[in-house]
Amino acid sequence: MIVNEFIENPEPISGFSNPENNWPDYLALLHLLLIKHGEKKYHMMGYPEKAAKNICNLAEKLGLKWRIVSGTYAFDYQKQAISIPQNILDVFDDAKNGQPAKELVIAKDDATLDKLGEPVFSNSGTGKILEYSECCINWFDENQSMGWEEVYEFVMENGETEKVEEIAEMMHQYYESGYVHTSKERIRKILVNHVVESRNTMPFIFFQPCDVCIGPSSPSRKLNDRYAKFAKEKFPQLYQKIIEEGKKDAKAFV
Repeated sequence: MIVNEFIENPEPISGFSNPENNWPDYLALLHLLLIKHGEKKYHMMGYPEKAAKNICNLAEKLGLKWRIVSGTYAFDYQKQAISIPQNILDVFDDAKNGQPAKELVIAKDDATLDKLGEPVFSNSGTGKILEYSECCINWFDENQSMGWEEVYEFVMENGETEKVEEIAEMMHQYYESGYVHTSKERIRKILVNHVVESRNTMPFIFFQPCDVCIGPSSPSRKLNDRYAKFAKEKFPQLYQKIIEEGKKDAKAFV
């Protein structure tokens, strides 16, 4: 009854919700159902989010538990082609690492939520909590790090300042902006090549597959297929909606 009602009248329950299509919301519902049936441990979204109240209400209807989990933030950086000097990285670390952070987390029961303790929220930390493929977590980190290196190079080439704190601030300001053309083009290609492909062929996972996982046999594709099988067998109407809305979402990136 709950699932059918939501399919007929979907509401924003995802940090990715948008008024153009309901793929993120149907998928978020599926991931709550995966938790309810023991197929997944956690679902997470930023806090506060406009959709937080809606997803908490839905979680309660499904008999799930939710909690605002407090932890700390960490800045992930993997050295790529250009090495950002350590004194610049130290500024990022001081500003971000260890800072208080909160996330809305949903699980099957309080005991599962208790196991999180005070987690470290970062690209890699959050990816592991949500059971993303390790290769995709590393790939995402590499791309983010590449973006930081490109924006550092841009700032230094323009030579506006030599002060470490000001360089770091400008890096924040220009990160993946129109000023850094290499980074902007790289991100555009990722959106087209990865997001479109994953929405069309792997619409049952939220995260962005890496270069390897876009292929025919990969950890992410296997995870997608496992979630898809669950949906098809237990909630066929929701299964079909996710496929249809995923294809609609893909068209927005072409």
